[in-house]
Amino acid sequence: MVPTLLFYAAFAIGEAVCLAVAVNVTHGYPWRVRWVEKATLIILAACGVVSFELTRRYWLVPVSEWPTLLVGFAVACCLAALVGLPLATYARSRRSRSWREIPRERRDALQDAPRHEFIGDGPRSWMLKLPGNTSLHLETHDWSVTLPQLPAEMDGISILHLTDLHFSRAYDRRYFEAVCDVASDMPADLVFVTGDLIDDSECIEWIAPLLERLPGPLGRFAILGNHDHHHDMERIAAAVADGGFTVLDGEVATIDLNGRKLAVGGTCAPWGPDIPDAAIPPADFSMLLSHTPDRVYRAARQGWDFILSGHNHGGQIRLPVVGPILMPSVYSRRFEHGFFRVSPSLMYVSQGVGAKHPIRYGCTPEISRFTLVRAAAQAPRDQAAPQRAWVGR
Repeated sequence: MVPTLLFYAAFAIGEAVCLAVAVNVTHGYPWRVRWVEKATLIILAACGVVSFELTRRYWLVPVSEWPTLLVGFAVACCLAALVGLPLATYARSRRSRSWREIPRERRDALQDAPRHEFIGDGPRSWMLKLPGNTSLHLETHDWSVTLPQLPAEMDGISILHLTDLHFSRAYDRRYFEAVCDVASDMPADLVFVTGDLIDDSECIEWIAPLLERLPGPLGRFAILGNHDHHHDMERIAAAVADGGFTVLDGEVATIDLNGRKLAVGGTCAPWGPDIPDAAIPPADFSMLLSHTPDRVYRAARQGWDFILSGHNHGGQIRLPVVGPILMPSVYSRRFEHGFFRVSPSLMYVSQGVGAKHPIRYGCTPEISRFTLVRAAAQAPRDQAAPQRAWVGR
């Protein structure tokens, strides 16, 4: 009986792993329909019913008597549980160790705030009342990032990054006011917002008065996200612009800084237009705002120096050791959160501020500020990388 139980446990865990990967990958594609979420729930329920029936039917039947297709499926699920999941978990631990070496200051930004006042009256507000839910436990991160290719004239430039605000009435507006107050107390040269501002059209009017609180003397730039595409995008973009931000949609802006040129690009691809290679101007350093980290390989081929993304919310629910399970990415859990190096680019993936379904366990919302530092021992940029001629080269 014990071997049978172990076999069925591996079978069940492996099936859950395969389903999670399938859900993650399919949700990484630019579906433009609103029923995808409901369809996913229906499919998962159907899979659960089928699994229950298979378990009931074959519980005490020797595997040798199982249909061939069922044996093949069971073997694949067991391999996913016993090989795939441990390898993926090990790879995740290696990635997390590498980026945690980057210096950071971290604090609980709203620990003295009356969090119960941040819960709204929208349809999903009950989720914020779940025991242990950390959706209102905002953290701020101050990172010091050394980039050898950074020109000396840009040494010490700072960036404030917010993403995935997901304005909705599940949250009280006072929560987002508190978030923006915290962000405004983190002065930076540049302010970037990387998409998914809206989950409730009635909250579009919140955008301008909240975003205008965020000073950025060298520039303020924003992109939209896939959730914004489910609403009135033109109205959302206009509200962001009214808040003092330049909205980039497959475009690149340039900033002259102490005689050097900084390029800032923005894309919501694959839901919006990508940035064509020909549209990228020569620059001494380049930053890309990409709503999803899935574009990192294309961005690296284009030569972007520093990439800021969100979209994945860090998985929202992270299990001990295993980490997140569900994540809307064609690469599944590969770009969970934190720093990733895809040469020659460095990318940071934020856990975001809000969520359509405001449930977070082991995954707090965040605002990050980055101070870019030039490595003192490096040769001048023009000598270090003369062979790459387009973005930042």
